[in-house]
Amino acid sequence: MKLPIPLLAVVASLLAIASPASPPSVTDATLLEQGKNIFVTRCAKCHDNDANKRLPDGTTLLGRLAKIKDPEERIGTRLKDPQERHAVMIYIDSLLKSLPSSSQ
Repeated sequence: MKLPIPLLAVVASLLAIASPASPPSVTDATLLEQGKNIFVTRCAKCHDNDANKRLPDGTTLLGRLAKIKDPEERIGTRLKDPQERHAVMIYIDSLLKSLPSSSQ
């Protein structure tokens, strides 16, 4: 059975996403950029663009998220749309990776 070209493209992209050994794709970069844009637009007022603004209790959002087991679930209290939440989490993950290990 011969699959139509668009279906083959979908299958190929799903296989690429499922492969943990695959290098970052354009999709990953796109999600990172979308997540950053959402965060800057909707969250940066209180947390700065890099989530490092000190909050009234002296902590930062990035510091808080670094200490919890499921940060994506935690940001779900503010970001209800699962796609937006996932994109923002990819951006936050990039910020968490840049933290010194003593901050995590």
